[in-house]
Amino acid sequence: MSPLSYLFKKKQPSLKKKDGSTKTSGELISEVTEGANLVDGKQTWELVEENKDDLDTMKRCCDAELKTMNKAGLVPAPYYFERVAILSRKSKDYAQEIFYCEQYIEKIESFYSKNGTKGIADVRKGPRFKAIVKRLPKAKELYAKQST
Repeated sequence: MSPLSYLFKKKQPSLKKKDGSTKTSGELISEVTEGANLVDGKQTWELVEENKDDLDTMKRCCDAELKTMNKAGLVPAPYYFERVAILSRKSKDYAQEIFYCEQYIEKIESFYSKNGTKGIADVRKGPRFKAIVKRLPKAKELYAKQST
């Protein structure tokens, strides 16, 4: 079942805007999830270009991705979690880096354990998920050194 088919079982939004143009998938997801996928009124992907180095914005994007997963059954994009991990390491906040890496890995594993992979992309096979998994041992090592 496609993600949009899953969403439309929950709520039946109009596919057209008031001006007659077709809504984007992001607009439909926003409507069905009551804005769970929005940060400051924008979809998370709209914030990437100018906010990729803003830790607070990337953390809020992570939260929005997790809320969307819970409401819509859509896999959270790994990009925001990886950005938080990178920015956390730059600021030597290894505990935060570990938290976001472990949280993402746990949520993704739980999602696929519950839903399987039939008909949906498996982000665990992608480079960003693998990068998050790969950086976790080093983050733990740095945290241990920092704590002694």
